[in-house]
Amino acid sequence: MERDQQLTRDIKEYCKKIGVDVVGFANPLLFGRYPEENRPYTFIDDPKTVIVIGFHLYDIVLDAWSHKEGEGVWSHQFADAVVEQFCHRIRRYLLKKGFNSRVISYSPGLFLKEAAALGGIGPIGKNNLLITNRFGSQVRLRALVTNAPLICGEPITESKYCKGCNICIEACPANAFINGKYVKEKCYIYLETHKRYLSDYTVIECNVCIESCPIGKNRNVLP
Repeated sequence: MERDQQLTRDIKEYCKKIGVDVVGFANPLLFGRYPEENRPYTFIDDPKTVIVIGFHLYDIVLDAWSHKEGEGVWSHQFADAVVEQFCHRIRRYLLKKGFNSRVISYSPGLFLKEAAALGGIGPIGKNNLLITNRFGSQVRLRALVTNAPLICGEPITESKYCKGCNICIEACPANAFINGKYVKEKCYIYLETHKRYLSDYTVIECNVCIESCPIGKNRNVLP
């Protein structure tokens, strides 16, 4: 299959124009290691490219969750709403070019940080998060699957940033790393019991593993 270099450049330029901070392109053939419901072929017929985009969380308030009065469920996330709209704009742009795309939901969906690593955006660090060269882990990710034949990035399988560094592991208040391995259950329990309330309807969850990472340390934080 011949991949379209000009279309790839056009997509990158369009992403930059609308405010996307990071973008990468992954080959759908690399997702065979994941469960079937988390593979690109589940979402559209004959996928050629997984597009992963990221929005820089330059202020921690962008990462807040909220709910409407009476809902009681943290269902609205500001940064995610922003990056989802970016995805829909890219989908419409590709449709005008004659290609089909689908914006992927979180569940079921693609494993976003893994997709970003496969697309060459950055590695997955010891903090179990994507690390980008410019923004560290301070990004909110979303993805599209498309039949547009874009030039894919080189997968990144090892983090050059984490060699000899354990800052995030030592800083974790949940002690969610056992022998260097991330334990999701311990992290989630801490998240649910240590929310920081900005108001009756808005919270910030623990982000120490993001804030402690020295890569891309460049945003406003809460005390």
